[in-house]
Amino acid sequence: MKTLALITIYVLSFICIFYIISLVGIIFKPYTQIITNDGWRTVYSMFFGWWLAILPAREMYIQLKWDLGF
Repeated sequence: MKTLALITIYVLSFICIFYIISLVGIIFKPYTQIITNDGWRTVYSMFFGWWLAILPAREMYIQLKWDLGF
C-alpha cells in the first residue's frame, strides 16, 4: 500500500509541477501551445521533472515511515 501511494504521489507531482512551471510561458505563447510543445516536454522530463517530483514523494515516504514506526 505504501509503494502504491508513493508511486501515485510521484506521478501526480510530476504532472502538476509540469503544468505549474509551464504557466511561466504564458508571457510568450498561449498555454495550450506550451503544454503541447514536444521540446519543452522533453526538456522538463529529462532535466527537471524526475527530481522535482521526488521532493513531495520523499515527504510522503518520511511521513509514512514515521506513522508506521519503521
